[in-house]
Amino acid sequence: MQNKTVRSYWDTEDFGKSYQHGKQKHREYLLDLLKEKGVYSLLDSGCGTGPIYELITKEMIPTAEMATEVQRWRFKYKGTDYSWRMIDTARKSFPEGKFEVQDARKMTEEDGSWDCVLLMHCLDHLNDYKAAIKEAARVSKKYVCIVLWRGFVNEGTHLNDRNMMGKKEGEAPFEDTYLQEYSKESLDEAFKEAGLAVEEVAEGEKINGDASKYNFLYFLKKV
Repeated sequence: MQNKTVRSYWDTEDFGKSYQHGKQKHREYLLDLLKEKGVYSLLDSGCGTGPIYELITKEMIPTAEMATEVQRWRFKYKGTDYSWRMIDTARKSFPEGKFEVQDARKMTEEDGSWDCVLLMHCLDHLNDYKAAIKEAARVSKKYVCIVLWRGFVNEGTHLNDRNMMGKKEGEAPFEDTYLQEYSKESLDEAFKEAGLAVEEVAEGEKINGDASKYNFLYFLKKV
């Protein structure tokens, strides 16, 4: 059992198994991309209550070792999150899965230990985003996938400060309740510093099928 010290906004609410679960277009797009790239081990950093794990375990696709026409995708998965409550919920919902409390900015994983590291809707809540990108690159063997929930700003970064969410006046704010927006230039710089090159980009409109600015996906390769 993890130390249940409240250190995150996401520890203050009991979101339950149903929090943000189910099929969503950006998740289905991601899974198709992982199949296409031959990813068989995934570190889901900022996994929440496990919606990506739930979808992966339900997917039936051909593999290199295919004995029949269709068989389950053979994969290695671990979900990590800064919030003990999210991890606690994921463990209860999916006891066969592997979930750990970790900080995306300082992970305990070994260098190059995962085919792909996923940061989905994770950077949106971090001010020191470069540390998370560098850590993802360090832990990754091949790829890093980043999905931003929000759109871009013209320059620099823009911090929409929600850090009093869940706090009373006079209490210390949480550090992870930001809604950060980035410029493409600031992210390109961070990718270069981390040794990552953009292999594929999918804007929200391509993923969602409408003019939405949400769910902008970067698929990056280690160089």
